[in-house]
Amino acid sequence: MRVTALLTSLVVGDYYRPDGVRITHDPYAPEMVEKYGRPGETDQEGFDPYADTVGPGIYGGIVQRGQDGAVVIGQQYQNHNPRPGPVYAGGGYTPMARAIHQGPQAVAQLLDRFPDLVSEVSTGGATPLHLCGMSQAGQHSTA
Repeated sequence: MRVTALLTSLVVGDYYRPDGVRITHDPYAPEMVEKYGRPGETDQEGFDPYADTVGPGIYGGIVQRGQDGAVVIGQQYQNHNPRPGPVYAGGGYTPMARAIHQGPQAVAQLLDRFPDLVSEVSTGGATPLHLCGMSQAGQHSTA
């Protein structure tokens, strides 16, 4: 089955992630290398066109906040989305994003301590509910 899928992708130019999701861009187009780097040399906090994945700079990452505590809106990481949005502060994924990845028990424990995180905003404008919908594991944290 995998060999057939691989041969099909070579013949018709379709690319697929390991989980079977079709990649809708050409990850090997020259502009991808120019903007994001060669395979194995991409920025782990940004977009990896070869794996069709994003890091915390793009989605689910810690955002900059102004002196008033408001999320700073401006140029997004790697200008992945050219529209202004929450600016990445660095430092990886938010505690809520990490908890969602760990599962419902971790989310419940975090929310018991910090109930306001139920509506936090992370890079990409993602809220916890958005993050839950981004993975098969995350969907179990949507109670």
